[in-house]
Order: sequence, then C-alpha cells, then structure tokens
Amino acid sequence: MKGERKYLVILGLLTIVLVCVQLFAPKPINWIPTYLPKDKDPFGAYVTDSLFTEFFGAPVNTSNLTVYEMADTIKPHHNLISISDEFNADEESVKVLLNKVDSGATAFISAYKFRGKLGDTLGIKTNDVYFSNLALFQDSDSSSLKIFPASNRTKSYFYKLANISFFFSVDSLHTPAYTLSTNAWNKPVTVRVPWGKGQLILNTTPLAFTNHYLLEKENHEYAAFMLSTLPEATTWWTSYYQIGRMENQSPLRYILSQESLKWAYYITLIGLLLFILFEAKRRQRIIPVIKPLANTTLEFVRTISNMYWQARDHKAIAEKKIVFFVDQVRQRYYLPHEINTVFIELLAKKSGQSLDETQKLFALIAMIQNSNSLAEQTLWELNKELEKYK
Repeated sequence: MKGERKYLVILGLLTIVLVCVQLFAPKPINWIPTYLPKDKDPFGAYVTDSLFTEFFGAPVNTSNLTVYEMADTIKPHHNLISISDEFNADEESVKVLLNKVDSGATAFISAYKFRGKLGDTLGIKTNDVYFSNLALFQDSDSSSLKIFPASNRTKSYFYKLANISFFFSVDSLHTPAYTLSTNAWNKPVTVRVPWGKGQLILNTTPLAFTNHYLLEKENHEYAAFMLSTLPEATTWWTSYYQIGRMENQSPLRYILSQESLKWAYYITLIGLLLFILFEAKRRQRIIPVIKPLANTTLEFVRTISNMYWQARDHKAIAEKKIVFFVDQVRQRYYLPHEINTVFIELLAKKSGQSLDETQKLFALIAMIQNSNSLAEQTLWELNKELEKYK
C-alpha cells in the first residue's frame, strides 16, 4: 500500500510540473492569416487599424457580421472595409453592398480571389502569379508593387507571398475600372470601380496590410496610399469573410455568458470532482461470481436418444423425427394439419423443392409409418432425406 502511494505522489508531482510548463511556456507564434484589426500576430492587421485611426482621427468600427446584416448600420457616406483571403459574399450581401456604394459609400475590399455574385456583377477575374508563369524567370524572393500615378518614390517591395494575385480581366463595358497600383509584372493589383455616387476599391494583396509586412519601413508608403483612397468618414471593418462570426459554439454558451449561472456551473463541477475523489474507495465486500444455471436441454436430448438407440427401437426414433419435421413444416409454411395430396403440393411450392422430391420423401414417411419395425439402414435413409430436404 505504501509503495502504491509513493508512485501516486510521483505521478501527481509530474502532472503539476507538466501543467506549470504548459502555463508558463512562451506561446508559439500564430502564422495563420486572420486580418483582424486587433490581432498583433504577424498576419493580423493591428498596424493597419492604427493607421486608419491616425488617418481618420477616430477608431475604426469593427464587426463580424455580413454586409447584409450591416445594412441598417452602413450609411450612404460611410466606408466599408473587408480584408480576407477570398471574398465570396452571398447574393443578398452583394445587393446591399452595391446599393450602399451606389448611394455614395466607399468599399475597400482586399482579397486574393473575388468569387460569387460580386465578381460576376463587376465582371472581374483574378489570376495567380505562379500559375500564369509570371514568376518563373524571377530570381529574387521579393517583388515590387507600384503605385499610380507612377513616380520614382512610389515603389514598395514585398515578398512574393504577399503579391501572388492580380486582376487579369475587368469588364470595362459594365464597370469602367481605373488602375491604382500594379505588381512587378505591370499587372493591376488595385483598381477603383466607380459605382453610382460611390466607388469600390478592389485589391488583391491582403497580406500587404498585415503586421508582418507593415513593420518594414519601405512598405508603409503602399499601405498609406491605399488607405488614402478612402474619404474621411465613419469606417466599418467586417472580418466575417475571413474568420466568420467568432461566436462561442458551445451548448453552454448562455450559461457561461451569465455570471451567476457560470459560477453555479463551476461549483457543481468542483463538487462532483470532490465527491468522486472522496467516494471512489470501495466499501462493499467482494461480490462472489455466481455461475448461471447450465442448459441441460441438450444433455436430456442426448440421454433420451441414447436410450432409443441402445434399445434398437429404430421405428420409434424415426417416428419422432417425422413428427418433428412435419411440425416444423406446418409452423413455417402454415400448411393444413392433414397430410394429403394438397399438403404435399403446397409444401413443394412454398419450399421451392420439386414435386417429385417431395412426393418421394412423403412416400418414404408413409412406408415407415405403416411398417411394424424398421431396419437401421432405413432409419439412416430417412435421416439423409430429411436433412437433404431442409
């Protein structure tokens, strides 16, 4: 008992050490792009949010709702920002977006790909630098983004990871677009699309607005120019199209959202844990194993059959087998009680056996029933025919 207690103490101490190491160890850097305005990880957008606040003199309003859900919030003179890997808004959200822009709002949307209703409506398509063979002959790991109107000082350098997508099709018949910046291969990466009284600023370099790239001094100018395309007005930034609603999906989310219910839940869990710890010891004596009663039916059958066999009463054995066979047939096929021609014909049809085989079997049965005694060979033949018929 003392030896077991020693191992339990060692195991408990190791568990405590492991928990402490996990709690106080430095958190690994999160390299997943979130583009969240308050995220200080490399691919968050905390620096961009600070630039917006500096430009407009007021904090940017953040949200995790769709454009459709923000229909009553966005006013005709407001700005709307969305930065994501892919912009694929539903039809109702695109309808609200274009109506707000048509009334005078400005939308800044940065994404590698524009899918769904917005791309179809504006007639815009994007392509990948690597899949279009533009990067095959470039030795450098970085590529530049040039701002228009072009000048010697309006060139920023980015890693290719931040500059892999560009616009290769803009349907000018429906949406006249103006290029605001291009990549190293002179392909448009930012376009301005006038729409009614407002405008859409579409960009294909979302990583250019993350903390990792904006901490490099030479990249500030590009981000500053992009932000300057928005008028000075109330600005809404939705992160829905990158990370969704970020709501707690736990079934206990309501209980955990209420302070009193949350503490009641925690106290209940702690109480159950303490109850398990203190009541875990077995108090009752060992319950003996009671063997179930043996099934003696098979032994009884063997005993009776041996009695008949030792007495050489083959006819009695045959009659028992015939009675058992006929009873099985009646229960399975619901046949009449009397064995006659109708009985034999119905049995042949229902069982799928031939009429000749069925007649042969019942002829043998009739012969056995009408005889006074039975040879051993005939008993074996009967058993063979019955097994064959089954």
